[in-house]
Amino acid sequence: MKKIVLTIVLFAAVSITTNAQILFGTAQTLKNGAFSIGIEPVWADYGGGDFAMFFHGGYGLGNSSDLGLKLGFGWSGTYVGLDYEKMFISGKPAVSGHIGAHYWNDFGLDFGAIVTFPIQALKLTTGLDMDLNFGEDANNDLELYAPVWLPISMEYYIKKNFSIVFEGNIKLTRTAFTTVGGGINVYF
Repeated sequence: MKKIVLTIVLFAAVSITTNAQILFGTAQTLKNGAFSIGIEPVWADYGGGDFAMFFHGGYGLGNSSDLGLKLGFGWSGTYVGLDYEKMFISGKPAVSGHIGAHYWNDFGLDFGAIVTFPIQALKLTTGLDMDLNFGEDANNDLELYAPVWLPISMEYYIKKNFSIVFEGNIKLTRTAFTTVGGGINVYF
């Protein structure tokens, strides 16, 4: 019971101080020297609604942390993102936070906190995600905007090193957009 209460308190604290739109994320990090690759078609209600294709990879740094790289093509531009994730609580549930940067139409910083509930071969994940984007208004003046999402994902392991993922990001602010996607992850 204490572990559950501590997890909820820590998750709430991390969610308040850090929030990045994630694609293919769980609170569990890769082991030192391990890496993963994946692919995910994603639909978004961005603009009139459109698909994008995302490729992602991760590399375990040790000390319960990893680096993630995302490349996306579609949605009227190319998305490139890099993030650092640190797991604060391992086990059932796992809690992590991440910080990163991306470029997609505008440069942005990413912040997030997520919690993963493993149930045998299934991992259920949710959290809060926020981008702090640096754009320009019609007068070419700096315009900051901060979309926030509620991610919900399921990762099911077909084999120890192969999983399928389904996820959605529910927009919580006016500048965010809803996404729905699914794909595969391979772990090495």
